[in-house]
Amino acid sequence: MATLQEALVAALDHQEAGRFAKADTLYRRILAASPGHPHALHLWGILAALTGRTDEAINRIRRAIAVAPDIADFSINLARVEAALKRPDRAARLYANAVALQPEAVEPRFQLAGFLQDLGRTAEAEEQYGALLRVAPLHASIHLNRALLREAQGRFAGARDGFRAALVLEPAHARALLRLAATERELGRGGAAMAAQRRAMTVSDDPADAGLFSTLASLLAGEGLPERAAEAARIAVALAPGDPALWNELANRLKGLGRLADSVAGYGRGLALLPGNPVLLNNRADGWLKLGRLEPAEADSRAAVAAEPEFEPKFAGGWNTLGSVLMARGKAGEALGAFEQAVNADDGAPQARFNRSIALLTLGRLAEGWDDYELGWAVPSGRFPRAEFPQPLWDGRPLGDGRLLVWGEQGLGDEVMFASLIPQLAGEGARVVLDCDARLAPLFARGLPHCLPHCLPGVTVVARGEPPDGRLTAPDVVAQIPAGSLPRLMRRRIEDFAGRQPAFLKADPDRVAELRRRLGDGRRLIGVSWSSKNAAVGHLRSLPLARLAHALERPGVRLVSLQYGDVAAEAAAAGVTDPGLDAWGDIDGLAALISAMDLVVSVDNSTVHLAGGLGRPTWALLPHSAEWRWMQGRHDTVWYPSVRLFRQTAPGDWDSVLRKLGEALLVG
Repeated sequence: MATLQEALVAALDHQEAGRFAKADTLYRRILAASPGHPHALHLWGILAALTGRTDEAINRIRRAIAVAPDIADFSINLARVEAALKRPDRAARLYANAVALQPEAVEPRFQLAGFLQDLGRTAEAEEQYGALLRVAPLHASIHLNRALLREAQGRFAGARDGFRAALVLEPAHARALLRLAATERELGRGGAAMAAQRRAMTVSDDPADAGLFSTLASLLAGEGLPERAAEAARIAVALAPGDPALWNELANRLKGLGRLADSVAGYGRGLALLPGNPVLLNNRADGWLKLGRLEPAEADSRAAVAAEPEFEPKFAGGWNTLGSVLMARGKAGEALGAFEQAVNADDGAPQARFNRSIALLTLGRLAEGWDDYELGWAVPSGRFPRAEFPQPLWDGRPLGDGRLLVWGEQGLGDEVMFASLIPQLAGEGARVVLDCDARLAPLFARGLPHCLPHCLPGVTVVARGEPPDGRLTAPDVVAQIPAGSLPRLMRRRIEDFAGRQPAFLKADPDRVAELRRRLGDGRRLIGVSWSSKNAAVGHLRSLPLARLAHALERPGVRLVSLQYGDVAAEAAAAGVTDPGLDAWGDIDGLAALISAMDLVVSVDNSTVHLAGGLGRPTWALLPHSAEWRWMQGRHDTVWYPSVRLFRQTAPGDWDSVLRKLGEALLVG
């Protein structure tokens, strides 16, 4: 026995010194003398693993385990071989065997927990980490791995605690700091996330790691610091100029700052490094779209979706962008097809379905459009603000003795337009409480109860305020509905508008008479509004007052400004009368001024809605890609019988609109 033991020690010495042939010879002699010697089989198996003969290694160590199943090291080393062969399930079983043999040993249990985690057996992995921390509470790596497990499960509060525990033990642990930053961000603690990220950057082995600055850029953006986010993204690009993902990140930050030309150039740098990449193409297409460069926007968005099979079989974002570009080009039918593709790619995404609703409404396909329009609450460019009322949502069924709360949403013009359905509601017997912008309350209260041949005493108008008026939650208010959801129940076909859109606003008659007296001089009074303040598309809807005034200049015509904002100097320069009215704050006064006019001529803004609601003759000047409410190809509108539409024939083409306007003015 002593001779065998000495030979085994000698073989191991040869093996550790790299004299593998001599070690192999000795193991063979030992096993010839003692064929079932477990330690010789085990070490011989390790030798086979060291020399790349994994099948022989597995066979030899298994034979050792069969002879001596109670030696944990045999299972541990066989587990290492299986792990090297990418067989995590086998490695996990072997580590579990070793843990059963040595319950207090840290390393095999730690390895077992890691393999269980990799295999998705999270409950078992959590149990193993708990057992480890009972016997080795001061091991930072155990706290870290359990925290990573919890983070992957979405248990961010528990993960944060684990990362913090690891950092107590190893304050300069860069990975723990980075993951702590990520979990703090998930928990909505942007300041804490940024602090952890910055600490990680100071202790990182590579402080010039571009990825660190890229992550910092995201955190800064999330904290509402877009300029600093862009600077961090710029540093990341400077550190790794050959990384197209970092160019994409920088371009996104620049786009967020409104630096659209720089953003488009950034996407171009990314595409030079990664030609044909759909994400970069799609993002650049969106940049072109925001710049109003529709031809390159369409080219890039089509290229993005054409590259889809090589990139991702469900590229909903690309189809959404293409649809938006086509809508901007006035091609609602083609846009609908693109949005359908987006919906097919990701039916669960509300953005695609809401965008589809806008295309459908533009095409006059109301029933389909209104159904998906309800998803507008879930998208940034959709419906707003969302009020929270305690009553159940009204589904159109009779209300009995109860009253219905209709609450205004979106902008001033939207509130007016959707309120045009209130007369039908009240005329059919519903008692309505209308929550509205306080500036509109006098107009609604004066007009809605009297807009039909018979009075509608069932309409109560409540000015929106803070806190909300108690009448909105009175016990007899049994249901509620946002005003923009009424058409889904009441206007599912074009024919549903016929004869049901009366003039439903009424201006103060005394103010109308006073304005007529003050402005009237025997000439025809034409009120004009030439600018839209819409942040996204206002520049497309607006035109210079001088051009509009020139088109309307006729003997016997007096132009009067209906425009909100500080426009006195602009009006004076164009020869337009400025009545000195606060057309934004005093909506009741603006309504009186509109009612004093013989004709209203306005770009697409709230003035059109007020004039239409008052029933005044109105000519609305629309951009080539007009809003969905004006539909497509129509010169009238189902919403307001007194409004006539003048449309651009091409993007930016106000010349044709003004020419038609002049011709119409000659006709009378």
